[in-house]
Amino acid sequence: MNLARVVVALLVAVLLQCAAIPALFPGIILPDLVFCLSSAVAIALGGGYGVALAAVGGLIKDGLTGAFLGANAGADMATAAIIGFVEPQLFKESLLTPAVVIGLATWAREAVYMFSIGSFGARVDLQRAALVVLPWLTALNCCAGIVIYRWMYLLPRKRVRTLIQAEPAGSVRLRPPGPGRS
Repeated sequence: MNLARVVVALLVAVLLQCAAIPALFPGIILPDLVFCLSSAVAIALGGGYGVALAAVGGLIKDGLTGAFLGANAGADMATAAIIGFVEPQLFKESLLTPAVVIGLATWAREAVYMFSIGSFGARVDLQRAALVVLPWLTALNCCAGIVIYRWMYLLPRKRVRTLIQAEPAGSVRLRPPGPGRS
């Protein structure tokens, strides 16, 4: 996984989530792209990278949206750390793995987020969260997470595997002819 690709993906995710999509479609439930990106990185590279990405992306997202500073970052960091604990046992070559992990992590993230904003004194509508937001958000995050994971992890690995398995051209000789070789 390339560091430049991760940084560009973080900037695009923050801009899409905080500016472009809410301006085009106000009032709809959006996938949490920063969370999906940090979860995909945690699945692919381990919890440390996912937590660092969640901290940076979450703080930028909190600053741009006017949310409680650190609420999104804390929730994203907690779930990236949990994913980091189970990361060595995950089968990383399947698209089902990030879908299941990101789906479960979405529920954990929302629980941590609701607890943190409730701790700040904000009112949390648990019925709306459990019956409306969480099912849609889970489905959207699973879909976005699969796309991000495929782009960030599976496609570069497939490209490298294809280059390694490629046969040399017929006219190219790997070793020059020498004594006893034809």
